Amino acid sequence: MTHTMKLKDDPFNKIASGRKTIELRLYDEKRQAIKIGDQIEFTRISNPAKKLLTEVTALHLFPSFQALYDALPLKKCGYGGEALKHASYKDMEQYYSPEEQAQYGVVGIELRLLNSRADDLTTTSRFISMVLRHKPEEIGISLDEHGWAEVQELIAGVGKRYSLDMETLEKIVATDEKQRYTFNEDHTLIRANQGHSIPVDVELEEVQPPENLYHGSGEKFLSSIMAQGLIPKSRLYVHLSADVETAKTVGVRHGKPVVLTVMSRQMQRDGFKFYRSKNGVWLTKHVPSNYLTQIEI
Repeated sequence: MTHTMKLKDDPFNKIASGRKTIELRLYDEKRQAIKIGDQIEFTRISNPAKKLLTEVTALHLFPSFQALYDALPLKKCGYGGEALKHASYKDMEQYYSPEEQAQYGVVGIELRLLNSRADDLTTTSRFISMVLRHKPEEIGISLDEHGWAEVQELIAGVGKRYSLDMETLEKIVATDEKQRYTFNEDHTLIRANQGHSIPVDVELEEVQPPENLYHGSGEKFLSSIMAQGLIPKSRLYVHLSADVETAKTVGVRHGKPVVLTVMSRQMQRDGFKFYRSKNGVWLTKHVPSNYLTQIEI
């Protein structure tokens, strides 16, 4: 059986991120119908399109929240940091009076998240990438001249569509396989490392490239590339890889892959500038076709 409940942003985000696995409720008629093994679909009050599907793994019954708070691990109930130090059963009296607790009792509903958290993080990360590289106005924020966004503004804006808090954002930044993002020193600002289509200066330093770099693309684009060279198109820079395998991986995204060798050191000797982003991507403004050769892969 599937039950439905509504949640405010904070508990919704905590359940979505796995930081809250016990939901606290009055054990009224609605909650008395819940059995172990049932599913609960939580709807985010501020954005009803956002939902979480969970499975009930245990039901912890108590006569009052005071008894519950004495018995259950409060970290599982959503408390953390300073809030955990000051946790009190009186927190629940803003929702359920002592009289209601005496009438019905209370319940800690232990849950297992059924939605794929990994998929949720990937979807959220892709949206953040779009915002920080191309469309900050999509969530009503702006970037400074170096591509930095205010972290709290980003969380608030993205949070209107996807579950996002500071801990989740830090996890996205730390685990992103392409290392797309950078925080400033005190984590109050964030920006994408490269890939912008909007004019920002991400403060790249000119770096001497290796003898050769590599570019992966789709076979269908090869004739155009050999005619006009590599151009940024919608981006500010052409993106190059340090090795053949990475370039091949990039090329697969565009169909049957091709890999081109870029005579990067010769280009530098001829006056072209090269940069390397914090996540290891090599960047340059343009690669004329006479510096390109196709290699067998």
